Amino acid sequence: MAQLRVAHLRFLVPFVAVAWRATQPIGDNSFLWHVRAGTLQIDRGQVLTADPFSFTEAGAAWRTQSWLAELGYGWLERTTGGIGWVPMMKFLAVSLAIGLIGLVIYRVSNRSHWVTLGALVLMLWQSSPFAVARPALLGFVLLACVVAIAHSKRRPLWALPLLFWLWASVHGMFVVGLGYLFLDAMRRKSRRQVAAVVAAGLATLLTAHGIGVWLILVQFLQNSAALDLISEWHPPDFSNPFVVPLLLVILAVIIAGTRGALQTSDLWIIIPFVSFGVMAGRNVWPAVMVLLPFAVRALPQRARAKSGPRQEALVLNWAFGLVLGAVAVLGLIQVAPLSEELFPSAGAMSSLDSGRQFNDTAAGGYLIYAAWPEREVFIDDRAELYGWEGLDRFHDIKSGVRVEETFAELGIRQALVPVEWPVIGYLQLLGWEIAYEDEFFTVLKE
Repeated sequence: MAQLRVAHLRFLVPFVAVAWRATQPIGDNSFLWHVRAGTLQIDRGQVLTADPFSFTEAGAAWRTQSWLAELGYGWLERTTGGIGWVPMMKFLAVSLAIGLIGLVIYRVSNRSHWVTLGALVLMLWQSSPFAVARPALLGFVLLACVVAIAHSKRRPLWALPLLFWLWASVHGMFVVGLGYLFLDAMRRKSRRQVAAVVAAGLATLLTAHGIGVWLILVQFLQNSAALDLISEWHPPDFSNPFVVPLLLVILAVIIAGTRGALQTSDLWIIIPFVSFGVMAGRNVWPAVMVLLPFAVRALPQRARAKSGPRQEALVLNWAFGLVLGAVAVLGLIQVAPLSEELFPSAGAMSSLDSGRQFNDTAAGGYLIYAAWPEREVFIDDRAELYGWEGLDRFHDIKSGVRVEETFAELGIRQALVPVEWPVIGYLQLLGWEIAYEDEFFTVLKE
């Protein structure tokens, strides 16, 4: 049996960084409402099919795509009495995702330690803005599983139906995985893999929503105009340092092609996923996962040096295990606070009267988590629910447009908004008074 060696310690470096990254303040504006959706579904004993959280779309048809992840979130919150488990969840999920891709690169690069380490660092770099607690993170892990299956020697395609049943219950990104496997089947000219993809697609119909799991996606695409108002659906900003890994991977794929290290059939995957990656900021990390095994072919392939068994000191093997354990414990014990910039403070919350309020999308997610059902929200980040009309109305009010008529129609007499929003000055002109203000939020009342 191969022993752990000092050289293996280098592979711990990216995972130590993951542990530290996992302890950063929680700033995702959808994670919190997912937790509350989980506890609500536990109490009701059924998945959500109508909106229970807002007063603007109350009772409107809405299926929660991530019902299984939400049940897990709700169970963890009730079991632990809070969300202190978030750092460990993020640590394990990101570590598993980059670790699986690292194993793929290890095999593709002829077991090169340095190439594998470079791939892990690149994946760590690319994962940083995506390492949030929302169910999408679990989708990235499952995509890494699919990439690992596609590049494994035996390709256990029998596992795909179960994997995609799980994925369709966790996040809508399962369609990306199905598309990737279908393109890979075309690349390989594998009828067996096409059949496995069909079986995996059929397995998604066995989730709690049935065919509704696909209707959710149809509804989401029908609200594509609303996505234009959400930054993560905009094309990636290539001046952002966290987009550099995608550029490096695309450049490496081009170099591999010019060197003849790629086959024409590889274009079945390369062209669609390069296009996919540059379409929207949220697509960058999935595109890197899929393209990286092709990108490493740009590097010269060297024969692996054979070496006889080496005896390492027992203390070094123990040190390796202890460091790995320390990293895991670090991710477990650190407390990740809520972002003070995105979520209102206790003072802001206590200054609100009972009744409705105008709020922004991030505060909406927090209000659902911390104050529902006593307090419903004007809006949160569920673009598929509010649609273009709802998001457009929100952005108009944020800028001081259509304020009076909307507030009068909905009976809104108070507002909880970030301090820099133009609507604050407009409301003051209408005679509203500031009831509370701190560094990040202002509460105004009529």
